[in-house]
Amino acid sequence: MKQIVTLLFAVLSFSCCGRYGEFDYFGLKSPGSSVQLFAPDIVSLKNSNDVSLAISPKGDEVFFSSGGDWPECKIMHLKKVDGQWGRPELASFSVDCFTTEPAFSPDGRFLYYSASKDSSDITQCCIWRVEKIGDQWENPTKVIDFEDPSVWEFHPSVTKDGTVYFCSWNARKNVGSIYKSTYSNGTYSGPEKVGIPFDAQSSITNPFIDPSGRYIIVSANQYNGKKDYDSYISHRGKDGSWSSPINMGDKVNTPGDDNSVDISPDGKFVFIYRQKDVYWTDSKGIVKNTTKCFRNSFAAKVNAKAGTTDHFK
Repeated sequence: MKQIVTLLFAVLSFSCCGRYGEFDYFGLKSPGSSVQLFAPDIVSLKNSNDVSLAISPKGDEVFFSSGGDWPECKIMHLKKVDGQWGRPELASFSVDCFTTEPAFSPDGRFLYYSASKDSSDITQCCIWRVEKIGDQWENPTKVIDFEDPSVWEFHPSVTKDGTVYFCSWNARKNVGSIYKSTYSNGTYSGPEKVGIPFDAQSSITNPFIDPSGRYIIVSANQYNGKKDYDSYISHRGKDGSWSSPINMGDKVNTPGDDNSVDISPDGKFVFIYRQKDVYWTDSKGIVKNTTKCFRNSFAAKVNAKAGTTDHFK
């Protein structure tokens, strides 16, 4: 995953039910069905590898990875004060180490990220988090780390119940897998492999988990014979199992490697990471179509057993 860790995590503000603030997308006009560069000269900076976006549930803070190629990258911080956005500044917890891939908890209390802090080898990343205390982000704490030094942890994504999904990268085998760690009584459980039904030889990386755990988006290669990385979506069934992954289509995936995508928390936009910048497009025709495809496929199986031919609409 080291050469494919150009990715971004978009956790924007929920606007439903009036419980969350509204992120203003920096005043940008919606890209509609086209794929456009996101926030040029704000997040997508010139001569920099700018990826891994995280936006607070209140809509007043933005973190993103910036700088060179992995592992030499840092997390930058933007803040909105009195209705005005400031310029990106180095995040306080990124001053003394290399950091990447920030991700908010859905309640906005914690920010998770991958870092090599306290390691003599800057490639040995694991999952850390900081806590919002008053107006500051404090108490950098390592929360997930495999004991094997050749296994590294990247790209956290968090559900409403505090479960952290992440990529475990085996540096010896040069292959990634998706794991999760549940949160209970202030501690994280031992990592548990997530059983997404890809081909056995597939390398799977960079998860985005729906906050309610209904679906997961990952990047994978060698699935059904494909060698380059593409983005796939898998849905969780009522029994907790994951459906066969569905390719997210040509708008998201290119002929080369495609490392990851994220969905805005309001569900309106897909964020795509390519060419060392952040791109965005309307989620219509991407997430909704793949979800409908899954529902129809599931319904067909149910109806076949029942001797009917109707499909979910």
